[in-house]
Amino acid sequence: MTRKTVLITGTSTGIGAACVARQAAAGWKVYAGVRRPEDGERLVEVVSGDVTPVLLDVTNHDHIDSVLSQIRDETGALDGLVNNAGVAAGGAIELLTDEQWRRHFDVNFFSLVRLTREAMPLVDAAGGRFVHIGSIAGRVASAGLAPYCAGKHAVGAFSLALRGELRRTGMSSSVVEPGEIKTAIWDKADALIADIDTQLRDADLLDRYQFLLDGQRAFAAEGAARGVDADKVAKAVEHALTARRPKPRYLVGPDAAVVGVLSRLPDRVREPLQRLNDARLERAGRKLRP
Repeated sequence: MTRKTVLITGTSTGIGAACVARQAAAGWKVYAGVRRPEDGERLVEVVSGDVTPVLLDVTNHDHIDSVLSQIRDETGALDGLVNNAGVAAGGAIELLTDEQWRRHFDVNFFSLVRLTREAMPLVDAAGGRFVHIGSIAGRVASAGLAPYCAGKHAVGAFSLALRGELRRTGMSSSVVEPGEIKTAIWDKADALIADIDTQLRDADLLDRYQFLLDGQRAFAAEGAARGVDADKVAKAVEHALTARRPKPRYLVGPDAAVVGVLSRLPDRVREPLQRLNDARLERAGRKLRP
């Protein structure tokens, strides 16, 4: 039987690395997208199986063309594309610049759209699957995280629209929506919050948005402490790649399950519940102020 092949983006750490490990262990040939050669070298050292690191900054069109050309030459088809690469951005909408919004959407959404479109002939040749890593933030938006929430909402909408367009082709599309996951994203949270703090002070708006900083500090602390293992996301991705009937959406983590319920409630019920949680995080965050 021909070995199945998958391209996974953003694999240097966290969810991407976990997906590489799981698919390689299952016998797949994995093309692992990394932004630095040393990240690929480290990945090969710690993951057993057929793993080929490829230099892939998803915002770089030449990188995309080169990687897909390599896959076309080596395998001729692609059984799966896992769009995982992304960044986190936040801050008060009042101060977020057009450049910040465009950069965030370029990485988290437009590059995903382009890679999916350009990879489609290879995926079509195998009757393969597209799997996109979204977030529960795409279901219930939070103050202070507008770019991230809006981008992940767009990913979910894109995946569902793509799924409808592909239903007669043998291909499929699914979105995986994790909650709090133990990844390196929490290690970067302090720096992001510090940048937002500086921005608010420079604009003399700290008093107005202090509650945002407090809530984000508590949210980051809870995420680092309570996040589930990234392999749980990788397990959902594997199901989306291999199941006879892949699901449209996969919620991963206990908090994701809660948000899944909340997102289906009427706004008049959901919003007060969300504000209660925001107030809880704000109180906790006050104790974490530097």
